[in-house]
Amino acid sequence: MAPVYADHPFPPIPTPIFLAKDKDAKPDMFDEMASEMALVHNLIILGINSIYLQAPHIMPADEKSFCKYITCWYAVVDGHHAGEEAMFFPSVERMTGIKGIMDTNKDQHKAFHDGMDKLKAYADAVLAGKEKYEGSKVVGLIDDFGAVLTQHLADEVPTILSLRQYGDKMADLPKVLSEEGAKAMKDIGTPGMVFAFANLNVHYENDMWLGFPHAPAPVKVLMRSVFWWMYADSRKFGAVDRTGKLRHLYAVPESS
Repeated sequence: MAPVYADHPFPPIPTPIFLAKDKDAKPDMFDEMASEMALVHNLIILGINSIYLQAPHIMPADEKSFCKYITCWYAVVDGHHAGEEAMFFPSVERMTGIKGIMDTNKDQHKAFHDGMDKLKAYADAVLAGKEKYEGSKVVGLIDDFGAVLTQHLADEVPTILSLRQYGDKMADLPKVLSEEGAKAMKDIGTPGMVFAFANLNVHYENDMWLGFPHAPAPVKVLMRSVFWWMYADSRKFGAVDRTGKLRHLYAVPESS
C-alpha cells in the first residue's frame, strides 16, 4: 500500500532559486522575494490539497475538527491576501510610480474569494450544527475556485521577478514584504500559525528550505513542540509532520 501525500491535485510552485541554472550564483533580492513567496503559497496549496483529498474520508467523530481545519486554511489565505492589498500592492505602485500596476492581482483575488467564502460559510455552518457534513460538498466547493486560486498563487511569483526591471526603485520592497508577513502571522493567531507549520514542507526541493520561515528560534520551538500538540485535534489533518516533511494524510486510506 502506498501513502497519499498532499502534493496533488494542485501542484506546488517551484522556486526561482531552485530553478536557477547557475546554482553557485548568489540570488538577488527579487529571486529571494519570489522564492519565499512561492514557499508561502505552497503551504496554502498543500493546505487546500489536504482538505480536498481528505474531505471524502472524514469520519463522524472528526467532522468538526476538520471544519476547524478548513477555517484555519481560510484565515491564512484571507490574511495573506488582505496584507498584500493593504501593504504589498500599494508599495509596488508607489515605488514604480505606475498606478494600477497590480490591478491584475487584485482582480484575481476577487475571482476566487467568493468561492472561498462559500467554503468558509459551509464549514462554519457545520460547526454551528446548522448543516450536515458532506465530503462531496467540500470537494465540489473547492472545484469551483481551486484552479483559479492556485493559478493566481503561481502567477504572483513571476510578477515579483518582473519588478527587477525597476531596479533600485524597489530597494525597500523586501522590508515591506517582511513587515506584511509579520502582521499576517499576528492577525491569523496561534491556530493559523499552527496550520501554517502543519503545511510548510521545508524539505521541498532537496531540503533547500530547512531554515524557512525566518522566524525567531523560540517561535519555531513553540509552534513545533508546544502548540503542535495543543492544537493536535485539527492540526492532524496537515500535510507535513512536525519536522516539516510530507507525510501520509491522516484521513485518507493508503492507496494500492
